[in-house]
Amino acid sequence: MSLFAPKEKVVHICVTDCERRIIINALKKLRDEQIRENKNYDFIETIIAKFAKADAMKGTRKSYEER
Repeated sequence: MSLFAPKEKVVHICVTDCERRIIINALKKLRDEQIRENKNYDFIETIIAKFAKADAMKGTRKSYEER
């Protein structure tokens, strides 16, 4: 039995700069909709900040398709 709660699974994705901009713009639109509807949007800003600060992956990139 562990004293600590299990960590959440971390998922890494590889995206190009263009894809990164598309994702950030989509998150901004979602945040704006949440603001208009007077809903909580703090979690979206956190995701935007993490995504914007993420470094490009260095080294070899493995590409695969999961179905």
